[in-house]
Amino acid sequence: MEHLRKESESDFDYILRLVEGKSNGIYDIDYVELFKLAFGVTLNSDECRKRYYGLKMLLPYLDKEKVKNVSDDKILQEYEQKRIEFEKEKYKFFNQRTSYKKLIRDDAKWDELKDILSNSVKDLQPYRSEFLYDIQQTDNDLLVGLNDLHYGIMIDNFWNKYSPEIAKHRLEKYLSEIIYIKNLHNSENCYVCANGDLISGLIHLTIQVANRENVVEQVMGVSELISWFLSELSLHFNNIYFSVVAGNHSRLTMNKDQSPKNERLDNLIPFYIKARLQNLNNVFVEDNKIDNTMSLTNIRGLNYLGVHGDMDSLNGILKLVKMLPHKIYGIFMGHLHHNRTDFIQGYKILMSGTLMGLDDYCVEKRIFATSQQLICVCDEKGVKCSYDICFN
Repeated sequence: MEHLRKESESDFDYILRLVEGKSNGIYDIDYVELFKLAFGVTLNSDECRKRYYGLKMLLPYLDKEKVKNVSDDKILQEYEQKRIEFEKEKYKFFNQRTSYKKLIRDDAKWDELKDILSNSVKDLQPYRSEFLYDIQQTDNDLLVGLNDLHYGIMIDNFWNKYSPEIAKHRLEKYLSEIIYIKNLHNSENCYVCANGDLISGLIHLTIQVANRENVVEQVMGVSELISWFLSELSLHFNNIYFSVVAGNHSRLTMNKDQSPKNERLDNLIPFYIKARLQNLNNVFVEDNKIDNTMSLTNIRGLNYLGVHGDMDSLNGILKLVKMLPHKIYGIFMGHLHHNRTDFIQGYKILMSGTLMGLDDYCVEKRIFATSQQLICVCDEKGVKCSYDICFN
């Protein structure tokens, strides 16, 4: 028969020719014979008639040339492209799920650490407020540096010895110096600014070896030490204001590029101290952070910006203050392990040193540092004078 499949004719062309031939009267075949020739099946006449009209309506909408030109390679290419898109979406989903789980783990980690600190505070005898003096209003306050304690490290070299016990002895000496300066200037309030690196952490291998205590114990130990320090100060001043910014030593990984700036163990210390000193009515743990790397302390109407210093060079001060809408008088910082006061680009620069002194890492890098902190007497015009307090 003329309408039988022609050589090299595709299935689509063959079926199309049969349907169009019957529709145009070219082929005198019934519905049953049509479906037997086209599909190799035998159905009853009514079923074949229904399917014929369905085919007749459908075939004109098909892109004959497109169907004819589809090759096996093209089909495989389209399949591979779809497979790649699916794999991409799958990995997007996995990455989103991984990120979400990391957020949950991080939140759980911080909650667990806070629980540990809270439980440890519950077992301690609370501090009681016992004013030694009837303090009157005066014209100045003290700005006290408490920078780079590096609590937890053990140092025993030619130049320096340091341990948690020695840290306590140095803070006892610091207290006596603060009280002496307070009495000398008749200062009313005391602003204690801890600008980072309160714990030794684990960011260098030499520090990891030298650390006597793990980082959680370091957080608890330095928090208790600072709580004692603030409680002693509270006996001599009208009010004590304490603030903290995080330093680079309290990050959780050695690789700083893989450590988010908000994941710093220094951030747990105010949480502990606030709970520990809740019975002292004149000690305030300030919530004055702009973010975890900056704090803003107002003393007698002037703003002092607190930073650690690992992200800010002295020559970059103007760039730093331009980020803020506040009018800044001075920048109080640490990180470089020595005291310094200066004016740079119109801003008062106050740098407090390290309680730790020179460690083995500094010896290896040939960086000299002595144990020292900075105390400033501040009035409504700014810093009246400053004192370098040395401990060794």
